[in-house]
Amino acid sequence: MLGALSLLAPVVEIAATGGVDELGPWAIGEALVSLVPVFWWYHLDKAERGYRAGPLLNGGMLALTIVALPVYLIRSRGWKRGGIAIAWAAAIFGVLLALEEAGEWLGGFFRP
Repeated sequence: MLGALSLLAPVVEIAATGGVDELGPWAIGEALVSLVPVFWWYHLDKAERGYRAGPLLNGGMLALTIVALPVYLIRSRGWKRGGIAIAWAAAIFGVLLALEEAGEWLGGFFRP
C-alpha cells in the first residue's frame, strides 16, 4: 500500500499541477495518507505481540513516526531483534524513496 502510494502520488501531482513540490500541499497530503497504513500495521503488530503501549507511544506514532517507530521496535522485540527490525524498516524506507523517484520520472510523461 505504501509502495503504491509512493509511486502514484508524484504521477498524480505532476498530472494535476505540472510539477512536484517537495514540501507543498501534495507532499503533506501524501504524508498524512501514509500514516494510515503505518498506524494500522502498528496496531496489528502490537496486538499480535501482546504489547501494551501507552498514550505517548500511540501519539508518537502519529506525530513523530521517525522517532516512535524505532522506540516501539526495540521495546517490543528487544535490542537485537529490534535492531534488525529497524534495519528492515530503513531498507523499506529506501525502497519507498526509490519508488517516489520512479513516480516523478513516470510523471514526467504527463507534463503539459
